Amino acid sequence: MAENVKEARASEELIRAVLAEVYDPEIGIDIVSLGLIYDTRIDDDGLLTIDMTLTTPYCPLGPVIQTQAHAVCSPLPGVKDVHVNLVWSPPWDPRTMASDEARLELGIY
Repeated sequence: MAENVKEARASEELIRAVLAEVYDPEIGIDIVSLGLIYDTRIDDDGLLTIDMTLTTPYCPLGPVIQTQAHAVCSPLPGVKDVHVNLVWSPPWDPRTMASDEARLELGIY
């Protein structure tokens, strides 16, 4: 009987909300507002894959940001494991990918 009950699964909105708690330590703006999160998806086995980029491929704090993204998403409902997939295409462009508030903080008008 219990086999027919689907386990609760974190929504895209919830995933992005917890990822917004992760800040780029050099810029001081969260990674969602910066537009660094490209996609998130949970498969049937509970693997959450986060496609994200960094402000630069040479970002010295990239591993810290990846670790924090993993940490905030791990306790979400339906998530059994987290894979942070760094992607470089398309390249990050704050003029088109960052939120209005982030662009204002960055001095991009």
